[in-house]
Amino acid sequence: MPTRWQRLRRFVFRLLLAVAVPASLLLAWVGLGLRHGDDHADCIFVPGAAVWRNRQPSDALEYRLQHALDLYRQRRAPVIVVAGGGSGNYAEAEVMADWLIEKGVPADAIIKETLSNTTRENAANAAPQLRQRGLRSALVCTQWFHVSRASLCLEQEGIKAQPAPCGGKVLLREPWFVAREMAALPVYALRLDQWR
Repeated sequence: MPTRWQRLRRFVFRLLLAVAVPASLLLAWVGLGLRHGDDHADCIFVPGAAVWRNRQPSDALEYRLQHALDLYRQRRAPVIVVAGGGSGNYAEAEVMADWLIEKGVPADAIIKETLSNTTRENAANAAPQLRQRGLRSALVCTQWFHVSRASLCLEQEGIKAQPAPCGGKVLLREPWFVAREMAALPVYALRLDQWR
């Protein structure tokens, strides 16, 4: 007959196993965003991120835009899709488009989706514009921990997604963002986020 201490140890072990296995799988799913390829696609998809009051992209957004610009200059895709709404008198996508145009991207090589407030809406609102133009695949240009969820949303809209994580410095809140993505991925995969 096991002692109380042995039963407690078994319980703790099973509890850790029950938490560790799913957490490891979720972290691996998020970690798929670390993959880099040299694929080409019909477009480069850049989901929105914070914009400061003076219409300046946040660090996270600027890293995304710089990488999208690099991919565009490498001729990995002929079009850049910027997606994001916002509050106030501007949309994230407008600020993103202005930044790209200032760097030499022609306005007619940019598609703007200006009404979304979430990653789901970024993809859902942009996908019809892409299909209308015959664009069926996208390089997903965002931080590594966000690539899997943004790709999932595009795939659910019928757009083939390929990871293209941006670089940049490690963000101060990156551990929080990774944890958020681990929680959000299964929710988005099952479309539970749409039950609002």
